[in-house]
Amino acid sequence: MKKIAIVIADLELGGGQRSALNLASVLSKDHEVTVLVFQDKFRQYEVPCKLVNLDCPDQSSVILKAYNVFKRTWRLRRNFNANNYDHIYSFMESANFPTALAAPNALLSVHCNPHELNGYEAFLLRLTYPRAKYIIAVSEDVATLLRNDFGLKNVTRIYNLVSFDDIQQQAVEGYTHARPYIVALGRLTEVKRLDLLIDAYADSKMQKECDLLLIGEGEMREELEDQIKSLSLENKVILTGSQANPFKYLKNAQLLALSSRTEAFPMVLIESLVLSCPVVATDCPTGPREIVIEAENGLLVENGNKHALSQALDRLYFDKELLAHCKKSAFNSIQHLSDKRVVKEWLALDDEQKKASG
Repeated sequence: MKKIAIVIADLELGGGQRSALNLASVLSKDHEVTVLVFQDKFRQYEVPCKLVNLDCPDQSSVILKAYNVFKRTWRLRRNFNANNYDHIYSFMESANFPTALAAPNALLSVHCNPHELNGYEAFLLRLTYPRAKYIIAVSEDVATLLRNDFGLKNVTRIYNLVSFDDIQQQAVEGYTHARPYIVALGRLTEVKRLDLLIDAYADSKMQKECDLLLIGEGEMREELEDQIKSLSLENKVILTGSQANPFKYLKNAQLLALSSRTEAFPMVLIESLVLSCPVVATDCPTGPREIVIEAENGLLVENGNKHALSQALDRLYFDKELLAHCKKSAFNSIQHLSDKRVVKEWLALDDEQKKASG
């Protein structure tokens, strides 16, 4: 049995957090796993193993942020030295930066388009990531950007781990709604372009008989509420807020819509397909094109194109033969992303790296 540390800044709702905990859950079946966080005030997930809070919450100013990186590094290093972990895995930039400084043999998982980082974060990436033995990109596109635009050498791709069994178990209950409905799932932030989705839905024919459920919370709630009201869609577009179990909504949805301006490797697409729920997604950088198979498990549309998005929603919803085919093909289309395969890739890569360095 190996000792494994998984570092993530917090356990608020998010794809990176889900990915880290999914990996922790599967690994903990055969290994001693510890999840290390920097703050635990707003936890929204159950932790399947030992949890350690290093108590280094986020800071607001750049100076305090910089100090916090070194504070987190020191506390991580102290924990790593005391526990002598066999593997150390880190998820997302706020955890990756101090982990790279504290443990150069750690594997860092990148869950964003690196061009979306601000100047301070990009500086820290260039400063700390070359120290790591491996950088794990969650999509081929992200891996290419890290290699070509940031000059990183030891970059490889391992897709996000999604626990098929856990998703299916959580979706057993299902969700009932007065009318057919489609779902968008994610934080209410600018990058998700839910304003574009609402406009596309407003222009669609499907809105006459099918509702749109927006599952998530964020700073754009008030703006989106005003948009919905201005389009007289109050009874058709429903903001459900954050949901600890969004899968019950996906189970009975007609389809999932993803309208993001950019992604890394959107887990929500995989989670939807696990439940045989087809998808309509913008062909944004990066990720969707590595998941969506045209007219097999969903449809891809030009990024930022409201008209194309509206047409795709109508096409998949009204073409019942296509919809049925995509539902039938959805689960099989993602078998290469099963949790067992992904865990093997993580462990094999780290063991390979240790042999090479040893």
